[in-house]
Amino acid sequence: MAQAHKLELVQSETPATERKAGRPRSEASRTAILDATRRLMTHTSVRDLSIEAIAKKAEVGKTTIYRWWPNKVAVVIEAFAEQLDMHMLTAGNESASDNLVRQLERLVRQLRGKNGRIIADLLAEAQSDAKVLEQFNHFYMNSRRASVQQTIIQGQKNGEFSETLNTDLAVDMVLGPIVLRLMSGEDALDEGFATAYPVMAVSALRA
Repeated sequence: MAQAHKLELVQSETPATERKAGRPRSEASRTAILDATRRLMTHTSVRDLSIEAIAKKAEVGKTTIYRWWPNKVAVVIEAFAEQLDMHMLTAGNESASDNLVRQLERLVRQLRGKNGRIIADLLAEAQSDAKVLEQFNHFYMNSRRASVQQTIIQGQKNGEFSETLNTDLAVDMVLGPIVLRLMSGEDALDEGFATAYPVMAVSALRA
């Protein structure tokens, strides 16, 4: 059997999954599977999605899907990692405070609507499955934590943020309310929160 591929998010527009050793993918089949997954996810939760449904929608066999992905979560991850608005947050050339405000504003807006529902579904699935949690962290959370942490460290170096901050805990403090709101329902990430929270979070980090 082909060796199970390892999921890893990269900072480019490469798919979130590496290729298994063995027979090369049919690009047409791969595209059909990812397109079918995206269409199904417009009205289906990750929990209710099945490999059978994806195969039927894509008009391929289940074995074709399992040849390239270990489970449905891996398919969902690759399907949505290719979308530009799901890629890693990047900081601009402003002050660290302004960069962090922009990063948090963009993150909140990314998590409103369909993308947020899918991320919430993946996070919910991860609570009872260590493999899914590992996939989720590689796909989504690790890059966002690293991006925010880098900005906080920049702010500590130039005196904008307290140098006594534990940066790991500071990242948790900054991202925690966003995740909590996400899991409370998409209405919780409303425009008022999107506007007010980033400024408030950055103020809490200042020296």
